[in-house]
Amino acid sequence: MSKLVKDIQTNPKPMFYACVLEGLRKIALKCGYALAVHGTCASDLDLIAVRWSDNYESPTYLMEQFVQELTHYSFCEMDTIELTCPERRYKNQIHYSIPIIGDWYVDLTVIDCV
Repeated sequence: MSKLVKDIQTNPKPMFYACVLEGLRKIALKCGYALAVHGTCASDLDLIAVRWSDNYESPTYLMEQFVQELTHYSFCEMDTIELTCPERRYKNQIHYSIPIIGDWYVDLTVIDCV
């Protein structure tokens, strides 16, 4: 028996995150990082950026470039540090939470050198 339309649950977040991913990947590459997705993308886009080149930008610069790319989809203008609440995790990880709109956001973890 097939489901009724009213019984079907949809979640547009994974499709949106898939659409923005290529732009973020290109930014990461230009900044000297490889970008990996982890998680389900059901609620947020969890990304890990790992230094991939001898010539690389700072984690803060990478985050600022991501924010600039994602502002195409948001309406917020704030200081990027205040906006993303950077948090150092462990010895070599910097975590940024980049809001897009409402409860849609990118969680970016940059693996930094120790």
